Amino acid sequence: MIKNLFVLFAMVFIVGGTTAQTNDNLFFVFLNANPDRELLSEGDAEAVQAAHLRNTDKLAGEGKLLAGGPFEDGGGMFILRAKSMEQAKTIVQTDPAVQANRFDIAIHAFSLAIGDMCETEEPYEMVNYQMVIFSSNAGDNEQAHQLSYDTRVFMAELNAKKQNIVAQGYFDGQTEGVLILNVKDAGAAAKIFRKHPAARAGLMTYEVKTIWIAKGTFCE
Repeated sequence: MIKNLFVLFAMVFIVGGTTAQTNDNLFFVFLNANPDRELLSEGDAEAVQAAHLRNTDKLAGEGKLLAGGPFEDGGGMFILRAKSMEQAKTIVQTDPAVQANRFDIAIHAFSLAIGDMCETEEPYEMVNYQMVIFSSNAGDNEQAHQLSYDTRVFMAELNAKKQNIVAQGYFDGQTEGVLILNVKDAGAAAKIFRKHPAARAGLMTYEVKTIWIAKGTFCE
């Protein structure tokens, strides 16, 4: 299984302590497996992978790539630091795997609400967490406002109860984002999140993905 995770991307990078400025110019990148990607020979796939790893090393060394890891069912994620969305897109396009159309890319401005990011050191201890990716189905501004309020309250209550929250953050506001939980499987994460009032009311959709990442990435 590990081999099939793009060799776990062979990476999770945290560069420079980010405690004081965690939310400055962060971008969350989904590297979704491209269903229409070209079927490569084993040799070509290994060459793309090697180039991908060299590039992630370079970006980490430049302080542009703060964290990353693969999803168990394919694809993965990055957290970047960039001056703008355009710069974030440019950074992502330096990845040879992206250039080879291995991924469909989605980039969001990102801010951490719970947790922080810390420097990790080799040898990395790889762990898996459950990442709940949630988005709004609100039909109007009133519903969106209520959803945002309910989400802040829901996350604060989870955090207060110490229900295995590793980190939580928002995309472009407070109606969409991710919740990272240290629970045994996707079912356990879904059981927690479906108690969200907006999820119960059908105003929010969500999916759960298992992510592999270096322990300590979010200062846990």
